[in-house]
Amino acid sequence: MSPERFVRQLPLLGCVLYVPGRPTALAAESCVGGVLLAHRELAPLLLIRSLVAASAITGDGPREWLECLDDEGQLHARLHLLPDTDYLAWDALLQLADMEAPTRLLHGYRSFQPGEARLVSFSHRQLAGLNVLEAAQPQAISNLGRQLAKRITQAEAIVLQGAA
Repeated sequence: MSPERFVRQLPLLGCVLYVPGRPTALAAESCVGGVLLAHRELAPLLLIRSLVAASAITGDGPREWLECLDDEGQLHARLHLLPDTDYLAWDALLQLADMEAPTRLLHGYRSFQPGEARLVSFSHRQLAGLNVLEAAQPQAISNLGRQLAKRITQAEAIVLQGAA
């Protein structure tokens, strides 16, 4: 999936839990023609070329997320499905994605170090011919969605930024 297409699809999801990898020099210096990021925390998204759907059954029930990988199978971010996410947009993103075989990509999982998680709603706009990607705290999120995000971050031992 091209970064431009990915950037246009993200806002359709609504509220998701975004877990980028810890910033690296590569992610911080990455630049994709035609895409401008409003926040440095979004830099890992410019590296994404394929998605892997992942799920787990937990004590709280099923969880689903997307593993965001570069050309070499390196994991750079995760997007977690929440009760507040648009499930139809989630399924549409999966259909558009180039779903890779997980066995080829396993080496990227070991080196992934998650950064601080955020509840976000992405937005996209055009500015002077560039695709601008922004992420803001959702205007509204259900208590169930907020609790699930907290449980996910606790299970992964990461900090949830901006959670009240």
